[in-house]
Amino acid sequence: MPQKPIKPASPKNEEILPSADEVRPETVISPLEHSSGLAFSAESDLFFSNYEKEGRIGKYKVGLQQAPEVFIDLADWVSPVGEFTVRAEGLIVDDEGRLLVADAGTGKLLRISPTAHKLEVLADSYDGYRFGSVKDLAIAPNGDLFVSSPHTGTIYRIRPDIGYVGILNDDLVRVEGLAMSPDGKQLVAAEPDASRVVVYDIPEDLILVDSWTLVDFSPSGVEPRGVAFDERGRLFLALGNLNEIRAFDLALGLELARYDAGGVAESLSYWNGSLYVGGGKEIRRLNLRD
Repeated sequence: MPQKPIKPASPKNEEILPSADEVRPETVISPLEHSSGLAFSAESDLFFSNYEKEGRIGKYKVGLQQAPEVFIDLADWVSPVGEFTVRAEGLIVDDEGRLLVADAGTGKLLRISPTAHKLEVLADSYDGYRFGSVKDLAIAPNGDLFVSSPHTGTIYRIRPDIGYVGILNDDLVRVEGLAMSPDGKQLVAAEPDASRVVVYDIPEDLILVDSWTLVDFSPSGVEPRGVAFDERGRLFLALGNLNEIRAFDLALGLELARYDAGGVAESLSYWNGSLYVGGGKEIRRLNLRD
C-alpha cells in the first residue's frame, strides 16, 4: 500500500496553530459511564454517547454552564439482537439537524429527529447479511454516509435517498474513527490495530477503492482512534492511551502541532475553534483560538 510521508512543519506552518504551551485541556463533562461518540449541532448542542449508562445519549448546550440532559435512551427504542444490546458509538448531525448514530451493539445505523420523537433505522445489513457491528460514521457534503465496521474490516458507503448500501474499501481495514474532509474528497480512517491512519480518495461513482497510508505509527505501537477536521481542512488525530492530539496538514503532508489531551483520547469533534475530546469517563475541551 503506498504511503505519503509526513514531514515536520516549517516555521510558517507552526504559526497557524497555537503552541503546545498555549493549549490546556479543560474538563467539560464528568463523570460518564464511558466517553465515546461526540457530535455538534448547528445550535452548539453537544451530543455524546453513554450518558449515565450505555445506549443513553446526552445533550449539552455549550457556553450556558448548564448541566447535561438526556436526549434519548436508545434502549427504549431499539430491541436487542440475540444477546447484543444497544451501544451507541459514533455520532454525527446532518444538515437537517438529525442525529445519526452508529449502534455498535446491535449493528444498526440510526437516524433521530431533532426533537427525539422519531427514530428510524437507515441500514443494518449488506447483501442480505446483518452488520456485525458498526463503530463510527462520517457524512459527505452530498449526503453519502460512511460507516466503519472494524470486526469485518469493512467501510460501508450508504446513500439514504436511494436506499443504497455498498462497500467503499477494496482493501481490508479494521477502522474505528472516521472523518470526511470539508470538500468531501477524502475520507480519513484511523486503524488502531495496525497503528496507522489511512486515506480514501472518494470517487463520485459507487465503486471500490484502495487507501493510501497517511501516518504509520507501527514502529512505536501508537493506536490512533479519533479523527476530526476543522473548517480549514486541518486534520486532528486522537492517539488513545498516548493521551495526545496531533494536528496535520493533509494536503502538504506536514505535522503541525502536538497537544496534551488531558487523558485518554479516543474520540474527537471540532466546533467553533475548539477540539472536544472523549476518552475515559469525561469529555475535555482544547481551545485552539485566543
